[in-house]
Amino acid sequence: MAAKKKPISKKKPASKPKAKRASSKPSAHKKSKAPASRGKAKSKSIRKPVLKKKKATAPRKKVAVAPPAASIPENAAARELAHAIAEVALGKKANDVMVIDVRNRGSAVGYDYIVLATGDSDRQLVAISESLNEAMKGKGVRASSVETSPDWVLVNYDDVVAHFFTPEKRATYDIEGLWSDAPSSRR
Repeated sequence: MAAKKKPISKKKPASKPKAKRASSKPSAHKKSKAPASRGKAKSKSIRKPVLKKKKATAPRKKVAVAPPAASIPENAAARELAHAIAEVALGKKANDVMVIDVRNRGSAVGYDYIVLATGDSDRQLVAISESLNEAMKGKGVRASSVETSPDWVLVNYDDVVAHFFTPEKRATYDIEGLWSDAPSSRR
């Protein structure tokens, strides 16, 4: 006869130990958490890291210093063009014609001279622009761009930029105030 095998019993998972109930009486075998006082009490001082306070100072402003005007070469063609534009504007009865030399800031703005003129109406601004176009055609100079609006005409000749404004727009944009530190001449 064959021997019968006993089935293998599966082990039951171990049960979790039951938590002991806390009694209101302290037990003799428990140590108290307070240190025993033996003569001098040793106190551990906790050293806090000392943070250095930075003085409140305003950030320093970076000021761009323009090189002296003598170090920037004179662009005679641009100067002549700026004065020719001013003469054309005066020929069309423009008021408060001004030529501003911005060569010291040439690398930042991309041109050497600004010509400003004021016309009494939008028709006068268009007449100044058309007269300027005709005068420059005779010299073989062509504007790279022309922007017109009812109260402002901008003519760009790369090295010279001309602005023709009505009195209200000129006061609003105040370009001569923006370039007050640059040498200028009124006509």
